[in-house]
Amino acid sequence: MRRLENFAKIIVLTVLMTAAMLVADLIVITYFGLKTDAGLSKLLAAPYLFEEIEETVGGQGEVQYSMSQQGLDRIDSFQGFAFILDNEGDVIWSYQLPDDVPEHYMIKDIVQFTRYYLNDYPVYTYIIDDIVLVAGLPRQTVWKYSLSFQISTVKTLFSVLLVLFFINIIVLLIGPFLIIKHDAHKREMQRTSWIAGVSHDIRTPLSLVLGYADELFHAAKDSVGGMEKESVAGKAQMIEHQAIRIKTLVTNLNTSNKLTYGMGVWHREKVLLPALIREAICEIVNRGLDEKYDICVTVSEALEQCCVKGDRELIRRLIENLVNNAINHNPQGCEIRVSLTCQSLWIFQGIQLEVSDNGCGVSQEQIKSFRTSAKLDKLPEHGLGIRLVRQIASFHHWRVRFSGNHTGGFCCRVYVKPLARNGWG
Repeated sequence: MRRLENFAKIIVLTVLMTAAMLVADLIVITYFGLKTDAGLSKLLAAPYLFEEIEETVGGQGEVQYSMSQQGLDRIDSFQGFAFILDNEGDVIWSYQLPDDVPEHYMIKDIVQFTRYYLNDYPVYTYIIDDIVLVAGLPRQTVWKYSLSFQISTVKTLFSVLLVLFFINIIVLLIGPFLIIKHDAHKREMQRTSWIAGVSHDIRTPLSLVLGYADELFHAAKDSVGGMEKESVAGKAQMIEHQAIRIKTLVTNLNTSNKLTYGMGVWHREKVLLPALIREAICEIVNRGLDEKYDICVTVSEALEQCCVKGDRELIRRLIENLVNNAINHNPQGCEIRVSLTCQSLWIFQGIQLEVSDNGCGVSQEQIKSFRTSAKLDKLPEHGLGIRLVRQIASFHHWRVRFSGNHTGGFCCRVYVKPLARNGWG
């Protein structure tokens, strides 16, 4: 269903873009057509040349023809020529007539060059009383051919063009509205799905918090005996851990929504990446991390001063989410490795941030879901954390790859673009 919706959206956008391009193409073609015409239509228009023809009567009553200087100048501006034919097909007046143009024509010759060319010269004919005025242009200057259509065909074409015009107008007006409405509905469904997914993730720690709080409450009311201090402290610490987990989930949801809908105010600033990594790991450890988890941070010596351009809090959230993901999905404990190394591939030149563990790992189906688009309608099994990692990486134009670790755990590699290649910052 989702693929069908995406396909329909692509079709609608393609139609809209095609219509817009056709309109733009017509405007461009019209503009260049008028620009390159350079007044040719005015030169060949009958009224302009008719007015310049002059008649004089000789002593024996013969009529002689000529053209005013203004008319001759107009023909010169296009390097053209002109001549007048009488009823016998003889040239009785000419101006700049080319050498390869004859001075006598038969009827078939006149019919031929009227429709096409005269010795490859584009010419145009005008009837003035009993004479024919012929105006010509240099070779290879005008494309001149006649097109013939049946009247019924022309009427059909005009009707179809009129219908297509109104259809295009309707599509251009209604299409964007439908797309916007569909996207708004889709975003609302995504928002509802996100809230449902996070509610599912919150349910487990919240149940633990309520359970431990109930035990502490009844222990405090029990006057016969009481819980040992170690037990009370352990339960209180568990409540704190689960409350922090809930807080993290809510923060992730808020950040994900802001990134999805462009509502957040993020800063692209210079960030010293190794220092931020250590800072984020120290904060996780200082929350009272269980001893069954061992976090090891390795930074290549060449990258100690490596800086990136991005939002400090988003990058911190990316690191924390990857580490917390390893902690939350390996309750038996595991070793977590965070490394920052130089990476030089034929398609990538930069640095690699890797977070991996040797825990229980994930299935191939889960890895496949992690590799899909960050704009899913449903949350992956690992919750919002992995999804947010994809969104933060996309915001910074970084690439993310998920895979199983060779030790059986889970591995995430983030290919980061450094702020400067020389000296890594």
